[in-house]
Amino acid sequence: MSNDKDTPKFQVYKYQDMKGRSSPYLDISDAYANNIETVLSFQYVPTGKAVYFKAFITALNEAFNTSYNTESGLFGRVDPIHTFSNIQRNISFTFEIPAATSGEAFENLGNVQQLAQFMYPTYEKGYSTQANRISEPPLIRLKVMNLVSSTPSEPTDTFSADPFTYYRSYAVALGLLGTLNSISIDHNLGGEEGVIEKGENVVLPKLITVTCDFTAIHEEDLGWDAGGSEDMTSVYARRALAATPQNPDPANASFANEAFPYGAVLAETEVAPAASSQQSPDEQQADANGPGSTAAIAGASATASPTANGLNIDWAPLDKKQVD
Repeated sequence: MSNDKDTPKFQVYKYQDMKGRSSPYLDISDAYANNIETVLSFQYVPTGKAVYFKAFITALNEAFNTSYNTESGLFGRVDPIHTFSNIQRNISFTFEIPAATSGEAFENLGNVQQLAQFMYPTYEKGYSTQANRISEPPLIRLKVMNLVSSTPSEPTDTFSADPFTYYRSYAVALGLLGTLNSISIDHNLGGEEGVIEKGENVVLPKLITVTCDFTAIHEEDLGWDAGGSEDMTSVYARRALAATPQNPDPANASFANEAFPYGAVLAETEVAPAASSQQSPDEQQADANGPGSTAAIAGASATASPTANGLNIDWAPLDKKQVD
């Protein structure tokens, strides 16, 4: 499949001989995928090859898990000493690949086949003709629209001035680097969808379900600067003003990449004041249910739940009926 953005990646009749006939209908999912890029992609880093799928995502879950080295048994201490070791970002997701035509069913099977090939490393010839050696591991750049991608550490001036208006997804080259630990492929042969009988001893699944487990590899050092210092002079100045890690300066605190992990950089604006006691009950109720309120946040499509060692994020599924 071509990586050229100007070339439509999805055409339900690509592999069918229409013999001069016009298409009987336009698949709206093609338009969504080609025009507004509601797709997910896997890029095989050693070769640069990429495979694309329409974003019929039924589950997308992220887990940020921290690891600590624990030292216990110290005399006089009630609690053990916890020393930070590392953090791991794991993403698991499931998506469906429906076929509107026999040609699309054939292409879907070919794309899943290529995804399976991406699980294998790159080899080069060894010193002996009987043995090859691994030259590169099968690293993957995964991109699920704006939700899973590599985020730029320095947004442009235009983006910074109006982050919401210019907030969009990025090219496949900026997919999130990591390892594709496992893929599970269900051809749904026993489901209600059935198969397309292409010929003798040949069937094409009408619906393929793929489940993936992915572990991200951080390409930059991420963490907080408690006082927003940029050089050692600022460090000494901050210490002189008692803005230490034990007494941080919240106004100048900054994260190494403020766009991590979803690219949603918020503008530097003041928080709206609380509802005035002079407001009528109706006005106070309207403020309580307005955008950014507790009620509105509770109804968001993504839910986050803290765990003992990290944070789990569950994104609500994108129903394929939305683009049927």
